[in-house]
Amino acid sequence: MPYQVISFYRYAHLENPEQLRDQLRKYCQQNQILGRILIGKEGLNGAVCGEKISIEHFKHFLKQNSLFQDLTFREQDHPENAYHKLVVKVRNEICAFGAEVDVVKNKGEHLLPQQLKEWYEQNEDFVIIDARNDYEFEVGRFKNAIKLPIKHFREFPEAAKKLEPIKDKKIVLYCTGGIRCEKASAYLKEQGFTQVYQIEGGIINYVNQLPNTYWEGGLFVFDDRLVSDIGQAITSCTFCEKDCEQYINCHNLDCDKLFIICSGCQKNMNKTCSEECKNAPRQRRIKKNNEHKKVIGIVENYYPKSKVALIKTTDAINIYSKVTFTGKTTENVVQEITEMRDYEGQEIPFASSGMLVTIPIQEKIRKNDKVMLA
Repeated sequence: MPYQVISFYRYAHLENPEQLRDQLRKYCQQNQILGRILIGKEGLNGAVCGEKISIEHFKHFLKQNSLFQDLTFREQDHPENAYHKLVVKVRNEICAFGAEVDVVKNKGEHLLPQQLKEWYEQNEDFVIIDARNDYEFEVGRFKNAIKLPIKHFREFPEAAKKLEPIKDKKIVLYCTGGIRCEKASAYLKEQGFTQVYQIEGGIINYVNQLPNTYWEGGLFVFDDRLVSDIGQAITSCTFCEKDCEQYINCHNLDCDKLFIICSGCQKNMNKTCSEECKNAPRQRRIKKNNEHKKVIGIVENYYPKSKVALIKTTDAINIYSKVTFTGKTTENVVQEITEMRDYEGQEIPFASSGMLVTIPIQEKIRKNDKVMLA
């Protein structure tokens, strides 16, 4: 089943962000689209994933709004849904920055990927600056890019003071999809920087058009993948120094540090960042490998008071089958189906693909958990 991850943004004045929030949340819920969408009076910022046909319809739905008619999307294919839940919220800022800036009026000039490639090839006198967080830079960056000492985008205004000596240089900013460098470029222009550019569509747009050119390494992404493999690794495992770009969080629950580690060392270190963490008492449970188990449904909802799960089947299922529920935070819950009802509440012994059914289950499970034959 082909999936697609898309990201999009638009700085625009929204009179009623709450109304748009409700519309997008309802649409995504009805079409099994997961991800994160932030809406505010300054605009829209989102990244979602779903089946390709659903994503195409979602893009069309967005463009029906006159503010988003010419909205562009950064697209990446993926074998499964890259998100495990849907979040649609109204925020004061769609991209937290920490300083007042008029993005619509002052944003930097958009630089097409092909133009950037030509600047590299022609030895154009320009400075390319990474507007992302420092840990994103470590996984991958443009050739000769400058890293700013920021762990959160809201630290950019303070870090930008270090750029004063190159105030009159030709500056190119970049980020994952464009939303951060658009705000950062407007801020630099307001601080008196004279030649400020931003890469059209960000890193994703560049590598989609011009792979294997001036981008080096992988791409850090804020979904379940953590790193998108778009180039040869430029980082190495924390322990064995083997070429690697796989970020994970330390499985010591009292640490949770984000670090780079290869698959072999993950096994040796129990997915922790140090010997101390390896021997710590509070460890995240490692899920069993369900790669070869057959997925027969997706949890649409779980009702904790009645301890009943609503499941949309993706394959046939019989009563008395033993199934496993698994998800981002659900640790392989096994349940025998002793009772099954259709959407009208009638008891049934069998369900075909595409049905909505309910089954009783004592342990808590979550929306979008996979249901597999145990």
